[in-house]
Amino acid sequence: MTRITHSRRFAKGRADCYRSVVRPYEPSGNHTPLSRMIDPQCGAEVERSAALHAYKLLDAPREQDFDDIARMASRICATPMAVVNLVDTHRQFFLAEVGLGVRETPLETSFCGHAILEEDLLVIPDARQDPRFDGNPLVHGTAGLQFYAGAVLKTPDGQPIGTMCVLDTKPRHLSELQIDMLRFLARQAMTQMELRRSVATRDRLLAEARAAEARRRDLAHEMAHRMKNLLSMVQAVATQTLRQATSMEEGRLAISHRLTALARAQDILLQADFKAADVCEVVAATIAPHQTSDRRIRLNGPGTLLTSQQALGLSLAVHELATNAAKYGALSNDDGTVDVAWTDEDNAFVFDWTERGGPAVVAPDRRGFGSKLIERIVASYFNGEGRIDFAPEGIRFRLVGKSDRLPVTA
Repeated sequence: MTRITHSRRFAKGRADCYRSVVRPYEPSGNHTPLSRMIDPQCGAEVERSAALHAYKLLDAPREQDFDDIARMASRICATPMAVVNLVDTHRQFFLAEVGLGVRETPLETSFCGHAILEEDLLVIPDARQDPRFDGNPLVHGTAGLQFYAGAVLKTPDGQPIGTMCVLDTKPRHLSELQIDMLRFLARQAMTQMELRRSVATRDRLLAEARAAEARRRDLAHEMAHRMKNLLSMVQAVATQTLRQATSMEEGRLAISHRLTALARAQDILLQADFKAADVCEVVAATIAPHQTSDRRIRLNGPGTLLTSQQALGLSLAVHELATNAAKYGALSNDDGTVDVAWTDEDNAFVFDWTERGGPAVVAPDRRGFGSKLIERIVASYFNGEGRIDFAPEGIRFRLVGKSDRLPVTA
């Protein structure tokens, strides 16, 4: 009972779609067909069209199953023509046809445009006697169609989307058995359509599952690769720090601070799903523990995405520079300043650290691990060069390489 009520309500709604645009028939000696154009914005038609398109069978190639249904309808009803038909908003498309030789026709002159307004079945024994087809070229033209019977194709929730129909060029009637078989074949056509939709849904879900599994494997592989690189970096930092520390406590503190810098960079990468990190965020997070209340560390540069390795390496370099500036350089007094600037043009990444106003700089007799880390290790992540200049007025560091990423866009 629910389905019947829904179908009747829909049929009325779709009839309203037609009436809003129908061209009234005016009897005359030169008849023209009634317009069957549908208002595609009409609510009932939008709903019906969506149900039809969900099957993804419009313009589909011919299939044996639907061809067999059409041939069976033609044989049972003893008509030269039979069609498994999908009624779209402006046309009707034939999933299968016997005796017509075409795959689609306009909806304006169609019989099936009338049939889907019915609850179940439309039978027109002689279209020449039906005023709905006065002047219709399919009836009064060379085609000479006179008989039509169509059983409505309905979705499981009662949406009419097409017909199982038979046609003839002469008037006729169908027996009760033939009508029952026409209804049965309409149901079989819908069963085939539902089967294809179910198979398509299954295939889509399987494809999505395979894609998800592939992404999981890729992620696991990527995470293992990143963890290996990170652990290698941690091992190198710890080994070199302890090798050059004058005491175990000094080594412990140095390792702790360096690993903290790495952890900050890791947090930024985690927020970006480990794909890339913005240099602005990396530098800001690394200098945060050393920034003075009067903000004597000044940052200037465009948003640029770095690879995960570049982000980790640059955070270590900035940490080493900031720590040294706080102990011995421009941040060790109340007047010194540090300018941190970078550019990224034509894939050339240039990073500058410039100290001013601190104690006079004296170049060390030998380079410690921090200097090697800044100049060699970090530069290698950018496929470039790093150089520390121990100028008397303040330490300068320049890194020239490639970011391997496009600039961040707003």
